Amino acid sequence: MKILIADDQEYNRDILRFILEEKGHRCVMTSNGQEAVEVFGKDREIGVVLMDVNMPVLNGIAATHQICQMKAERYVTIMFVTAFDDPDVLVQCLDAGGDDFVPKPINERVLLSKINAHIRNQETYNKLKQAHETLRFHQHLMECEHQIVERVFANGRERVSTECDNLVAYTSPVSLFNGDLVLSAPSPSGGLYVLLGDFTGHGLAAAIGSLPVMGIFYDCAARQASVAEMVALINRELNKLLPVGLYLCAAVLHLQREGRDMSLWLGGMNDALVFQETQLVMRISSDHVPLGIIAPADFDNRTQQLQFPEGSHLYFYTDGMSDAKNSSGDVFGTERIEQVLHACHTGRVAHLVDVVKRFQAEQATDDMSLIELVCQPCVHRRKQTGEPVDVAGELREVDSLPWRYQVRLAGAELERTDVVTHLMSVLAATPGIAFHQEALFTVISELFSNALEHGVLDLDSSLKVSPNGFADYYRLRQQRLLGLVDQHIEIQLAYLPGRPGQLEIVITDSGVGFDAHAVWSDIENNDRMHGRGLHLVKSLCNELRYSDNGRKATAVYTFA
Repeated sequence: MKILIADDQEYNRDILRFILEEKGHRCVMTSNGQEAVEVFGKDREIGVVLMDVNMPVLNGIAATHQICQMKAERYVTIMFVTAFDDPDVLVQCLDAGGDDFVPKPINERVLLSKINAHIRNQETYNKLKQAHETLRFHQHLMECEHQIVERVFANGRERVSTECDNLVAYTSPVSLFNGDLVLSAPSPSGGLYVLLGDFTGHGLAAAIGSLPVMGIFYDCAARQASVAEMVALINRELNKLLPVGLYLCAAVLHLQREGRDMSLWLGGMNDALVFQETQLVMRISSDHVPLGIIAPADFDNRTQQLQFPEGSHLYFYTDGMSDAKNSSGDVFGTERIEQVLHACHTGRVAHLVDVVKRFQAEQATDDMSLIELVCQPCVHRRKQTGEPVDVAGELREVDSLPWRYQVRLAGAELERTDVVTHLMSVLAATPGIAFHQEALFTVISELFSNALEHGVLDLDSSLKVSPNGFADYYRLRQQRLLGLVDQHIEIQLAYLPGRPGQLEIVITDSGVGFDAHAVWSDIENNDRMHGRGLHLVKSLCNELRYSDNGRKATAVYTFA
């Protein structure tokens, strides 16, 4: 240890130096307080100061005060070596920054014991300081890495330069990284793609799956892929990437440019709420498991084809909203969410968020996200200027050689959930067809579902009217699928050249058939939701007809 001795008596300095140097310490000696301050300021190795009280030029108390102002983060022990026993003087020494006392005349054993005690304290301090510096270094490193990761996430979210008037979104992470995901992008036809996702947990572990999801979402939106293809690709990637227990609850949709027709896939989410003015008119239940759980071969990517009156408002939210708790442990719940939305006429997203935050007495424990989608013609604006922009790409006319594709599915092959996705991959090879994928997926999937469920399986859609109807319907569907032996479905796709070109879709089943005209009449005369997919197909195609007692459906889609 390097020790500074400040005493105006040479004899006292020599005694202290003799005792300390014999034990291996190095000593620096000064004869007054001013000298001690100057030496201390120049020599950063000094770890202990032995300070006399009464000295010329600058006394020990004043010198100690100045040294304490200079030492900053240095751990330095100041011990007063004094014969004073006046409490007032001792208090002044301690108040000036002194740490201990050594009485005069000097007792060698007492002096060395006190020096050793302070050396141990200094060693402890140095270890703590080193640990603190190591922690600070790693904290700084972690902050830099977080900034990089946050920038990567931000760049991923900023791939689209427009925003849509139809969408109002709010998201708030409980930690630095958001386990919720809110994405939107225009479709080349002028519509709007939206994804609201909720990864299990929160923070970086939950957010890490966002990167592949963002890439797939924006790539699919740019080529106007169907929602079904989009969720199938996301599920395949997450199933391969994520560990067991981590998955993505999601709502994925495409709103057509006119703002009424929508393709929707819901997996593991709360019921979507549909309001007309202040009235809740429908709850759309999640009919799929979350993304990333089911193997691609067993994944169900079928979408709901919905149509809403203009001016309808749809609300989707993550569990962070409904599961918010107050200081008493009460959950905010879905009923309160519906009540708040019912009571508010405008600015519902901001109002609901404010109500939930005031309900939470403490810090949120989960990420919260909420979106409002208005069913009206889509208006896209540039993010930087706010000026309207026509994002619709030129719907290129399909220019291809005439071709025909035919497939026959029988028995267990009808259990496959990727039939329509496979057919779309065949269509994708035709030049210029990209912007028509969403509509064609809707047409083919609806016709195939009708052939399978109402033809081959002879299921009655009226089952869905009862409270447990959907569950009964799909349980019966699964039972009948397992019993298939000789039944079959034939699918023919044919490209017909022309100006514009057309795609003829013919789907024939071996079932009992059904009365399509009765279905259309039923839709026009009541408000039941089943059967509306067929009505949507009719609106998308130039021609739709059924023959052979409803066992053969022929649709003609024009690439106009």
